[in-house]
Amino acid sequence: MPAKFKQSEQIFNRIRGQKMSTASPIKKYTHYYLKQTPKAELFTEINSTRTKPKNRQKFLNELVRRGIKIDFFTQAEWDIMQEKELV
Repeated sequence: MPAKFKQSEQIFNRIRGQKMSTASPIKKYTHYYLKQTPKAELFTEINSTRTKPKNRQKFLNELVRRGIKIDFFTQAEWDIMQEKELV
């Protein structure tokens, strides 16, 4: 099974008067796979402090698979680069 960005959601069609059964075509799932996730969303999750190391590595591996080069900077290095661009 492909790697997931987050857990799948089960979506119900809330029409009154219909009974829900396990075989009902009304139940639908929304899957969140890594290969469908936009690059910007992956970068925000990688930079988030709340992301688990296991998931951060999965997101980095996905970006490498897409052929995106990633440069890591400390906050001080990033600030210096931003100042150079403004001047």
